Amino acid sequence: MTAQVEARPMLLVRAITARRTRPHLLGEALIIFGLLRVYDMARAKAEVRRLPAIGHGESILAIERALHIGVEHAANLWVTSHRLLSLVASDVYQFAHVTVTLSVLAFCWARRPELYRRARNALVVTNVIGLTVFLLLPVAPPRLLPGRGFIDAVAQAGYGATHGGPVPADQFGAIPSLHLAWAVWATVIAIQMLPRSPWRYLCCLYPVLITAVVVVTGNHYLLDAVAGTAVALGALALVQGSETYFPRKARAEALSSR
Repeated sequence: MTAQVEARPMLLVRAITARRTRPHLLGEALIIFGLLRVYDMARAKAEVRRLPAIGHGESILAIERALHIGVEHAANLWVTSHRLLSLVASDVYQFAHVTVTLSVLAFCWARRPELYRRARNALVVTNVIGLTVFLLLPVAPPRLLPGRGFIDAVAQAGYGATHGGPVPADQFGAIPSLHLAWAVWATVIAIQMLPRSPWRYLCCLYPVLITAVVVVTGNHYLLDAVAGTAVALGALALVQGSETYFPRKARAEALSSR
């Protein structure tokens, strides 16, 4: 009984600490708005970027042929010849990207506030790196390479040539694949939030699924997926490393132990 009474103040302190750790939603919304504005700036320069983007796309195909990993065309034609598979892949491409990522981010904010800032910062860094590359190195996706015979599965499914949605896609931002970067980020954060659950092993299948989807729909090269994975892991490592020098979590734990 005495132990339970002594534990109550500790639980109260930890609850207060969690509330202090969890940032306000308004600030988080402003961060997302800022990233969307930068993304819009990149899309606004589409016509200027068209010719170099096509050239870079052709270069990626040439590199993949030299490495004997140029599987995109065959996979794209096979999947788009099977109507149901093509529709499922297109739906996953359109909706999983934002839905899964924001769901993981929201769940982390609500249930794991001590992990949230690190997760959010890693996602922001991932997007900043991706958007910087989009501006400096535009790359046309396979579906936009003239004469290559790729089929735009997403357009074929009825989503339009620009792939519509609440956030129109950057037509010349194939590398790195932010679909893959977000998928890897979501997987790593989900595993950290589920340290003892057997479900965490299934999370590892999500980036594999997204890799297949972005390739077979004609939206990315295999090397884009590799680049997206590297960007996400690099951002996660960078944020994790920065906590060595700016140990916010250590300060919060010190406060909760008082």
